[in-house]
Formats: sequence, C-alpha cells, structure tokens
Amino acid sequence: MRDLPRDIDADVVIEISRLLDDAARTVAVAIHGLVKHIRDATQTRLSDQAIEELIVEMASTRGLSMIFEKPAA
Repeated sequence: MRDLPRDIDADVVIEISRLLDDAARTVAVAIHGLVKHIRDATQTRLSDQAIEELIVEMASTRGLSMIFEKPAA
C-alpha cells in the first residue's frame, strides 16, 4: 500500500482494515455500505470520495471483490 498523506485519519484506516478483514468472508464488499459504516463509527473530515478511494485501494490489495452500486434512494 502507498504511503498515506498527512490528512488521512488513522482511525479511518484502522476501521476500514477491520471491516475488510470481516468482509473477507463475504462474496463482495459493498463500498457504499462501508462508507456509511465508517461515517457512523468514526469522526473524520475526510470526504466520502476519499473514504471510498481508501476502501477500494485497501480492498484491491487484499484481492476482494467490490460492489460500487449505490442503493436506490
């Protein structure tokens, strides 16, 4: 994984890692659902897009399948 920029919240990275470790047992990682969970579990100034990029990068490093579709409103 690349070196993280200074504005990346370590708590977010730790939470993503924990969630992806749990998600390794599922068929695919729902990116939108993980962003929502990160928002509920941590306080961060990161944008949803920045969180999504971290999730995608960390999930692809682990070789996990991903779902990018947002649920219907």
